Amino acid sequence: MSEKTVHKLGTPHGINTPHKLPSSSETNLDILNDLSIQLYPTGRAWYRPENGVFDKFHEAINVSFVNLIDASNLFLDSVFPDNENFTVLDAALWEYRLGLITNENNSLDLRKKAIARKLGHPNNIKARQHPLFIQNQLQLAGFDVWVHENTIPYQTPGDIAILTVTPSQHGGDSQHGDGFNHGGINFDVIANSIEPNEQYSVGGDSNLWATFFIGGEILGDTAEVPETRLREFKELVIKLKPAHTVAFTLINYS
Repeated sequence: MSEKTVHKLGTPHGINTPHKLPSSSETNLDILNDLSIQLYPTGRAWYRPENGVFDKFHEAINVSFVNLIDASNLFLDSVFPDNENFTVLDAALWEYRLGLITNENNSLDLRKKAIARKLGHPNNIKARQHPLFIQNQLQLAGFDVWVHENTIPYQTPGDIAILTVTPSQHGGDSQHGDGFNHGGINFDVIANSIEPNEQYSVGGDSNLWATFFIGGEILGDTAEVPETRLREFKELVIKLKPAHTVAFTLINYS
């Protein structure tokens, strides 16, 4: 048996000392101490009495190594949003760096997922243009919405849903002109801006091939999105959709 153990009877750590679960730093320190002992020759000149000068010297070196390991772990934990040590402050810093909207009403888990999506979205991969990919990413972000392609015969929002429209935007009973400029309570357009009431025209029936719908599970149903997440929702849609397309949204912001 080794002369130097952690809790042997002849040391201050006797049998009456209560045991506790060591922290990660203490565990790492024990490992480094054990490794350093194994690397020395077995001669008497290399004997390390507990709490002696030689032992204290190695303990100081090991503490430096442990501090370096802990600092490295903390750095990596703050860089990648995939661990429990990634804090709210880390999330706010990465949202600032990546140009994401900081919504403190969202849980830290949702904010970490948003950061991971942004970090993992560097290139224009065609598979990302599929409606199911856009739908999946929106749902992973916590939005209970579905994405529907606008296929032949192409449709306008007025063709698939009864819309509630304010007279001040379109006047009378008219819902949409030739350009299909958006308006009303349930129908909105997301094209290039996250600002409310974006004024955008798809240019008539001939360009409806470049549109799609975001709404409920069945085409024509209305989805619900919290009003506090409106800007975040629009920003994510703009990031996910192909730049030349326009989203018709059938959504109530409550």
